[in-house]
Amino acid sequence: MALSPNDIPKMFGDVPPFMAVEHQPSLAGETADAVVVGMPYDGIATFRGGATRRAPQEIRKFSLLFGSYHFDWDMHALDHVRVLDCGDVDVVPGDTPESYRRLETRIGEIQGAGARSMMMGGDHGVTYPAVKAVAEHVGGPLGFLLFDTHLDLCESFNEDRLTRASPVMRICELPQVDPKHIAIIGPKGPRNLPEWTPLYKELGITVYSDRTVQKRGIEAVVEEALEIASPQGRPPYVSVDIDVIDPAYAPGTNSIEPGGFTSREIINGVRLACENGFAGFDVVEVSPDFDSNSGTTSTLAARLMVEAVCCLAARKAGCVRSWDAT
Repeated sequence: MALSPNDIPKMFGDVPPFMAVEHQPSLAGETADAVVVGMPYDGIATFRGGATRRAPQEIRKFSLLFGSYHFDWDMHALDHVRVLDCGDVDVVPGDTPESYRRLETRIGEIQGAGARSMMMGGDHGVTYPAVKAVAEHVGGPLGFLLFDTHLDLCESFNEDRLTRASPVMRICELPQVDPKHIAIIGPKGPRNLPEWTPLYKELGITVYSDRTVQKRGIEAVVEEALEIASPQGRPPYVSVDIDVIDPAYAPGTNSIEPGGFTSREIINGVRLACENGFAGFDVVEVSPDFDSNSGTTSTLAARLMVEAVCCLAARKAGCVRSWDAT
């Protein structure tokens, strides 16, 4: 089915549901293990203009490259979990608070269906309302595990407190989230602001720099970060900012930063981060208009979503870490 896109029902235009799963815009009366939702919002661009608003549709298209059977896991993921695609949030361009409110409402509906939200951004600002909605549903304490090349700790940007430069700061303010249970993996380079370094230390956030990952390896770092981001053994919210990956593998993003992770590193990182479940998951900052002609970045984003689905399926199937077999 994944190899025959023309046989797959479309949500609208030429956009299929993610992995060709059932498109279910209304979740009333539905139950699922995970629900995919698009948040095509880019309220403010700090370098390249816009473009992340087209990410959900492109990630959905490239997700058709992947079927339910995963060789690494030797498992048909969709035999074990029910995944729905509820479409995109109807955002209001230029009205960030209202757009965020609509996302929170949608994720509340997903949680009400007994499912984990799997969001495709959008700029990284949209992670804040997603975490807020999950935290309000599951309660505290909630940990947060982030793969990102930036710390995103601005109090405001151009006097706006809801921007792609501020989500971690806003998440720290949630009553259900203790910053001491936040772990950020991958920061590097000269685009981070100097005031962010003393601030993250003051807040108690644990940061694993890109250099730390180089020296210790992605798997050792993620395993340690999970202990921090899993208070009382509860699964964290996991967020992937695609700019943590080297632009050789993910050129289509707002703030490219050379020297980042390889595709293999982030795939293994996500597998480990999600293997014990997750409260919510997202991939953000994919900018299709700046991607390669082959859709390299959107394809990788889709693959990371698939890996997270497989983690949920593996727990149900009793084959956690089967991808790690030698």
